Amino acid sequence: MTEDGRLLLAYARRGDVMSLSALVARNTTWLRALLRGLTASDAEAEDAFQEVWVRVIKGCRSFRGGSARAYLARVARTVVIDRFRRSGRPTCSLDAVDENGASLAETLVDGAPWPSAATELRGTAADVRRAVRALPEGPRTVLLLRIEGELSFREIAGELNIPLGTALTWMHAATVRLRKLLGGES
Repeated sequence: MTEDGRLLLAYARRGDVMSLSALVARNTTWLRALLRGLTASDAEAEDAFQEVWVRVIKGCRSFRGGSARAYLARVARTVVIDRFRRSGRPTCSLDAVDENGASLAETLVDGAPWPSAATELRGTAADVRRAVRALPEGPRTVLLLRIEGELSFREIAGELNIPLGTALTWMHAATVRLRKLLGGES
C-alpha cells in the first residue's frame, strides 16, 4: 500500500488528524490541477477542491486500501459531476463569441480552431489549461487522471468503468486534439 493509502486509512480508522493533514499536503498540487481541468474556472476548481476534502473527511471509511490517488480522483470527479448537475446549466454556449468575434459553433464546423486562436494558444500555462478544458469530457478526464493524478491506464479504466482500450484511445485523442489546439503538428 502507498504512503497516501496508509495516511488515509490512519485518518479513517483512528481519526488521526496529522495523517489527514499530511495527506492533504501531499495531494494538493495534482488535485487542484485535476479540478482546474475538469471545471470551467479556477474559482469553481477551488470550490470543488474544498468540497472534495469535505467528502473525504465524511466518507473516507469507505476506503479499503489500494490507491489513495485513485480514490481522491474518483471523489473529485464525482464532486465535479454533482456540481454540474446542481447548476443545471451548460458549461458554455455555442452562441457565445470570443474576443475575436468568432462563436464556438463556427469553430466546430471543421473541428479546427480559428487561425487567430491557434496563434494565441502557443506557449503559456493559461493557454494549455484553456485547451484542456476544450477537450471532450472523456478524453479530458483520462488525460488529467494520467498526468495530474499519475494514475496508470489500468487504474483510470477501473475508476471510469471503461475498457482499458478505451482509456488508451481517449488519451491518444486528447493528445492529438491538444496538438491541434495549441498549433502544433497533428
